[in-house]
Order: sequence, then structure tokens, then C-alpha cells
Amino acid sequence: MNFCTVESMQAVLQIGEDKWDSKLAEWVTSASPLVDVFLARGGLTVPVSVPQIIVDATKYLAAWDFRRRRDPVGAEEFWNTAIYSYRCGGVGFEPPP
Repeated sequence: MNFCTVESMQAVLQIGEDKWDSKLAEWVTSASPLVDVFLARGGLTVPVSVPQIIVDATKYLAAWDFRRRRDPVGAEEFWNTAIYSYRCGGVGFEPPP
């Protein structure tokens, strides 16, 4: 199950063109299981009704992975926002570096 959408990633990345949609979809598909792994490390799972904090963290994690291949320095902002979302959500774990 994907926790965010291509459209939400387009908004985060400020991309309006559809030419990236297939690539963005790949990153959404990759980021969602990664979120599951992060949560599992803390003994948690994502409920059926995905909380907004998980949606936000997932879209920023996916944006980070997409952007780091093109602009590693600029991608750090997306990583920091994803991790901040987890921490603010009270998940109580640290994702691996």
C-alpha cells in the first residue's frame, strides 16, 4: 500500500510536468515500504486509515530519494523534513542514517 501519491510528490518537488510521473510513481512505491520498516523497528505498524503525519513523512522521503540522484545537496532538505515529521508524530524512533 502506498502512503502518498504522485500528485503530493509533485507539490513537494514543485514539478508541474507529467513527464516525471512514472519516475515519481517508482519512488512512491519504494518509500512506502521503507516507512513500514522504520515503524517496525519501533514495534509499530501503519493503521488502515493512514495518519496525515505518515503521508507527509512518506512524500518527503520519496522526494528526498528522487532529488538526491539529481541534486544530493538540495535533497537534504527533504530528508530533514521527513525525519522531522516522524519525530513530531511521536513515533519515538530514529530512522537509520
